[in-house]
Amino acid sequence: MKKYAFTLAIIILFGISVYTVISYNKNKTTGSNTSVSNSILSVKDSKNSINKKNQETITKEKAIDFKLKDLNGKNVSLSDFKGKKVLLNFWATWCPPCRAEMPDIEKLYQENKDSDLVILGINLGEDTQTVKSFIDKNKYNFNILLDSDQAVAIKYNIVSIPTSFFIDKEGNIVYKKVGAMSIEEMRDNVSLLNK
Repeated sequence: MKKYAFTLAIIILFGISVYTVISYNKNKTTGSNTSVSNSILSVKDSKNSINKKNQETITKEKAIDFKLKDLNGKNVSLSDFKGKKVLLNFWATWCPPCRAEMPDIEKLYQENKDSDLVILGINLGEDTQTVKSFIDKNKYNFNILLDSDQAVAIKYNIVSIPTSFFIDKEGNIVYKKVGAMSIEEMRDNVSLLNK
């Protein structure tokens, strides 16, 4: 009898938990967030974007400026690239999906190195020597910045890596992708910045 009552209590608690999560998510997309949802939808429509697998968001919110050191110790700010298109990619050397997409990021860099596209790879929490050794070993040429204390990652609400942001010439985030991308996805997302 005790086992039956315990099992019933677990099932009821599980049901209440599921109901609470569903209600929370439903409320999150209505009410005060309706205007945000509508603005995201209107930007999607105005961008005439294609429906992509694992698409995170297409928005027009201002990218947060930051200042980080590159592998040579030079300070670099996002605002240094005003008037250029920017791909921000948050990554780490210990992250297998990050390492998997790095060759395609390098390919994108090589295809666009003489254009107005800037690629900034933001390493999270690793020391300069570890990152420099990884970059040199793999012969990557795009800009690498060090977010040693992960303060920039916190500003950008990074909860999983790799995470990439595509920023237009006006400094607006047009697209956010959580997870690794193929070169084709990268090209498609860069093309959103031209519209």
